[in-house]
Amino acid sequence: MRAFFFLAFSLMLWSCGDTPTPPPGAINAKDLYTTRCAACHGMDGTMSVGGSKPLNTSLLKEEEIISQIKNGKGAMPPFQGRLSDEEITALSKFILTFRTP
Repeated sequence: MRAFFFLAFSLMLWSCGDTPTPPPGAINAKDLYTTRCAACHGMDGTMSVGGSKPLNTSLLKEEEIISQIKNGKGAMPPFQGRLSDEEITALSKFILTFRTP
């Protein structure tokens, strides 16, 4: 229960950052990530829950990330049909921002 409250609090803090709000009609990749990915991968891509991999150390290319989001892998469900191609592409670009140099 303590971990749940920590995660919920972390999500709230992260969402209060100074990331610019996209214009109306634009895809908000940060919101997509927060609602679809953060529970397993963490708000900054460093967490790995239930066998998920940390995203900040991933070496996958953008095309591979897109494929994995669309088709899923292991416990990760496929998002093709749940997210548009544009949303999946925006999400993959957002995930790439987690990489450590």
